[in-house]
Amino acid sequence: DPRAFEANVLNFVATAALTLQGEEPLHATVVRLDGRAVGFLGDSGAGKSTLAAFLLADSAELVTDDMLRIAYDDGRAMAHRGPPRLKLFDEEARRLLPAAARDAAFNPMSGKLLVEAASSCDDCLPLSALFWLDEAPADAVTVRRVQGAEVLKILLACTLHRDHRPPERTARQLRALERLAKAVPLFALAYPRRHELLPAVADAVRRSG
Repeated sequence: DPRAFEANVLNFVATAALTLQGEEPLHATVVRLDGRAVGFLGDSGAGKSTLAAFLLADSAELVTDDMLRIAYDDGRAMAHRGPPRLKLFDEEARRLLPAAARDAAFNPMSGKLLVEAASSCDDCLPLSALFWLDEAPADAVTVRRVQGAEVLKILLACTLHRDHRPPERTARQLRALERLAKAVPLFALAYPRRHELLPAVADAVRRSG
């Protein structure tokens, strides 16, 4: 399917090209929620796309999935809009976005469906908050503001192509991530991965973002 080809080119080739040109795109999913752009960070399988799909079903709009490219406008961090597709496992797609899942394309590289998520977002949107998705050991949803060196540690873990680390890139990364940390608050969002908790997770994002 040409949509799968495009998604893989954008995920792997475009991010490598941007990195080699001096940018630092992040592994993140971003939605427009109540007029604000909020981003979700986390390892593969952390639940970024599932949470985004739940929010999309509740009137949010997709800004970008998997790759967050950041620019700055008068000191504000801006999220570039990506292709209007969300990668979801079949069960999640049919549970959360059943109408869109009917026309989804299969992505053989990830084993997920590429679900269309049309958006009216501008090319760039101010980024109001980032959320690092962590798993809570108890049946609770918690949010805390991340501060200090922990911010850089989390953001570094969300950079792409981490095996490419010439000395000049490490210095560049630290400068870029420090600038982002000063411009956008980062929160640790912890919750058990259960669908019945997603409304409470969405409420926590709205309150904090």
